[in-house]
Amino acid sequence: MRSVAAHSVISVMMALVMTVAQADDTEPLRGVWKLSAWQTDGRQLSEDHLAGGKLVLDGERYAVTLAGRGTATGTQKLNAQKQPKTIDVTAADGPDKGVACQGIYELDGDVFRVAFAPPGKPRPTAFTTTPDSGEWVHVWNRVKE
Repeated sequence: MRSVAAHSVISVMMALVMTVAQADDTEPLRGVWKLSAWQTDGRQLSEDHLAGGKLVLDGERYAVTLAGRGTATGTQKLNAQKQPKTIDVTAADGPDKGVACQGIYELDGDVFRVAFAPPGKPRPTAFTTTPDSGEWVHVWNRVKE
């Protein structure tokens, strides 16, 4: 009887671990992404702004390169349990070092979409921006090796 109970406890624990592992998008996001769309303050930005836009995700670390802005690095924290899924990023370098932004994200195959609020503002609730909101939306497409 004891071995049946122990086996049941182990089975439940394994199921919980598998559920948590599947709920985390860290691994599916790992890799290199190319910027395909950028909206800020209700305006879609031009192709010039998209040129060279690159995101490298490696676990909780990110490096993002944007035209005219160089490369910034930092950490991200994902929560795939919430609806919409949430992402919080914290800059690791530059003038924004230590600054955190709250956002939402979705991953649909090889398309990764994020929306962020400016530091200190409430998390966005949609993948759109409005004039003077300070919010931005990026759409990234996976770079296939």
